[in-house]
Amino acid sequence: MKEGVGGALVIAIVGAGPAGTIMLERLVANCGVLGPRLLEVHLIDPHPPGGGRVWRRDQPELLWMNSTADDVTMFTDDSVRMAGPIRHGPSLREWSSELRPGSFATRRQLNDYLSWCFTHIVESAPLGVTVRAHRGQVVDLTERAGRQHVWVAGRAGPIEADAVVLTQGHLDAESGQEHQELAAYAATHGLTYLPPHYAADTDLSILAPGEPVVMRGMGLGFIDDMVLLTEGRGGRFGPGYDYRPTGHEPIMYVTSRRGVPNHSKITVKLRGGQSAGARYLTPEALTALHDERGPLSLRDDLGPLIIKELGWHYYHELFNGHPDRVTMSWSDFQRHYDADGAARPLIEAAVIKQEDRFDLDRMLDPLAGRSFGSLDELGAWTQRYVIGDVRRHADPEHSADLGLCHGMLSVFGALGFALATGRLSARARAVELGDWAQSVFSFYASGPPPRRLLELAGLARAGVIRFLGATGTVTAADGVFRATSASVPGVVIETRALVESRLPETSLRRTRDPLLRALHARGDVTEESLTADGTVYRLGRVAVDAHRLVTRDGVHSRRFALGHGVGGGFTPVGFTRPHANSIAFRNADALARRLLTEIEAGTP
Repeated sequence: MKEGVGGALVIAIVGAGPAGTIMLERLVANCGVLGPRLLEVHLIDPHPPGGGRVWRRDQPELLWMNSTADDVTMFTDDSVRMAGPIRHGPSLREWSSELRPGSFATRRQLNDYLSWCFTHIVESAPLGVTVRAHRGQVVDLTERAGRQHVWVAGRAGPIEADAVVLTQGHLDAESGQEHQELAAYAATHGLTYLPPHYAADTDLSILAPGEPVVMRGMGLGFIDDMVLLTEGRGGRFGPGYDYRPTGHEPIMYVTSRRGVPNHSKITVKLRGGQSAGARYLTPEALTALHDERGPLSLRDDLGPLIIKELGWHYYHELFNGHPDRVTMSWSDFQRHYDADGAARPLIEAAVIKQEDRFDLDRMLDPLAGRSFGSLDELGAWTQRYVIGDVRRHADPEHSADLGLCHGMLSVFGALGFALATGRLSARARAVELGDWAQSVFSFYASGPPPRRLLELAGLARAGVIRFLGATGTVTAADGVFRATSASVPGVVIETRALVESRLPETSLRRTRDPLLRALHARGDVTEESLTADGTVYRLGRVAVDAHRLVTRDGVHSRRFALGHGVGGGFTPVGFTRPHANSIAFRNADALARRLLTEIEAGTP
């Protein structure tokens, strides 16, 4: 660690995972150009710095990232539009000697990269910068004479700082009412129930070999559970991803709102070149629409523009990258599309194959309108769907799907502008933004590695997994859990085990984090909330105003928060991609410059 001297500006960062490491890097980068000449940074986390809890090294080798190694970086580049200096560094794949282009790293491999990044940032800091890492759980934050006192479990006295930044990331929360009721029912009737959880932190051995279990959720949390309950119990995949069970696996009946897993991660490259930024969902268009209609709804006001924007990015890649699959030039199509949007006659005339026509509803809800006579019929369809989805997203002939992903990022940027400039309705801010992020971006563009979905199909062939399709009902009655399927009318599955295969939702009121619990009890931190149509929506996130903590009495001038679980903005969750003008870098840079220029150093 670089050693400093007295009189330094002291910043404490609570949480030393990726968000805290990025915050540290921006402080180090800006200190050389802004001052103060002396800076002391304390990072406090129960886990080693760099990876933090979620990406710690001490977890099963079977658990992977869902981003390719090419798409993960902790360093700024020339794409980032910020005031602070650019400090280049390698992406995960560039850094690793083991990972190939397009490969998916294990979480242990990612931890090695994040640990190196932290060390590199510290060792490259200019003279006069001190960085101290502390292993421990922060349990409280108090104030005395303007100095912030950070209390760490097992430490006699506090760490004193001039300002504190919370970057704690994903945190556990106590179960909500429904989960509490199910847990109580299970305890009373000798059943097994797992509320939303992190697989790496959960004892899955409570699910007995051969035991039927209903699993609700088919996102990334489910994939982790699936891997640990199969390969984690000794099972192996042979040629063609045929699974060889050991008999130690439970029999998993899986269901979710859609009834299918998130789309496979796209592994192809663009052929037609990067599309430009927003074409229809521009700041000018949003401003004009707001002037005409007032606060905007995503569904009613922006919905048509969002669909048109997404379609334009999709077709940009289809027409420019695959001219053999269309009947007219891109310039001709674009002229008609500007006027008519996704009008069916235009699309049918211009795009030869049905499979190449942009259909967001089909992409987002493939089971809609489908009904099956038995679980076997549903299972056969779902296996074909999963395998077909993997093949499509790995087929260069369907690179237009990647164009769609870029369109989603463009829409994110536009919605962020609409949010920041007050053009969205309260309901859009309280409900629709989160729903859109989950139901569109996460489902389509943030799915698992292709191999995991091929393994899912193999497990289904082996009978270890049974698909229940779209969620009907899951009830607790007559001493069992009872699940129905909206995709197979009349089917009822009874089990003595129920697993919520998804991550805990963000909830400040129910957080298990001792620091946030203490602050919330005193009103030193509040929950972000919005009122829409007479209803108060509590969003679960920490309320901030320009990154400053919002307290019961106002805004704290020396306490800040960034990252997952923090309100005040609309950003996709996940790692920063190279050359993507990452908002995580922009936010951290802006906050670092504010700390270095606005916070006065106290007397140690």
